[in-house]
Amino acid sequence: MDEIINSFWTAYFNYSSLSSVYIEAVTPKDMMASPVDEDGWYLWKPIKGTLVEGDYYNLEQQFGIIFPKSFIEWHKQYFFLDCSCQLMGLPVSSPTEPLQQIIDNLDYSLAKDLIEAKLYPFGDEGNDAGPLVFDGRYEVEDNEFPIRVYDHEYGGDREGLSEIIFSSFPKLLECFTHYIKELENRKNFEIIPDFFNIDPTGAGKTGVDYWLGWVAMEKENDGLFGDS
Repeated sequence: MDEIINSFWTAYFNYSSLSSVYIEAVTPKDMMASPVDEDGWYLWKPIKGTLVEGDYYNLEQQFGIIFPKSFIEWHKQYFFLDCSCQLMGLPVSSPTEPLQQIIDNLDYSLAKDLIEAKLYPFGDEGNDAGPLVFDGRYEVEDNEFPIRVYDHEYGGDREGLSEIIFSSFPKLLECFTHYIKELENRKNFEIIPDFFNIDPTGAGKTGVDYWLGWVAMEKENDGLFGDS
C-alpha cells in the first residue's frame, strides 16, 4: 500500500500547479512557497502530515461512518491544498483546518441520507454529478469498500447510485496516478480505457459503461475545443 500511496503523491505533485488563493487566517504560512501575486494567488508546497488514525476514528464515531484503512493512510501522509483532476476531486488537508473538507463531505442533508444507507461520501465526481461514496453495505477486509458515484439529482433515492466504478480506494489511486502521468503525452479519452486492466474487477467490470461515458464525452469535447 505504501508504494501505491507514494507513487500517487509523486505523480500528483508533478501534475498539479500547486497554486491556491491566499485567505488571511486560513492559508497555512509554512506551506507558502511564493509571495502572493497581484491576483491573490500563491504557490504552495506539501508538508508532512501530523494527523493520526485516532483523528479519523473520531470522525467515524461522530458521523457513523467507516473509512477504508488505505484512505486514512493516504490522507494523513501530507498536508496538501489541492487534489483533483478532470475525473474526480479528493478531500484536501490543511493544518489550519484539519479534516475540514472531509467533514464538509459528510455534514449536509444528502450525505446524512447516504450515510444511513452505509454509503459514505468522501470525494466529488469530476462532472459534478455528485459525491464519490464508499459502499459500506458489505463487510470487507480493512474496510476496503468498493466505490460508486451518487447522482445528487436523485435527492437520496437509491436509483441515483451508480454501479461500482472502482473496486477499492487503492485501485482508485492507481488509476488516478496512471491518468495524470499519461496526460503529458496522450489525450484523456485515450487513457481512461486503461483503467479496465488496472482495476479489472471494478472499472473493468461493472464500471465499464460509466467510464465509456467519460470517453465519449471527452472525445466530443476534444472535437469541439481541441485539446481537452
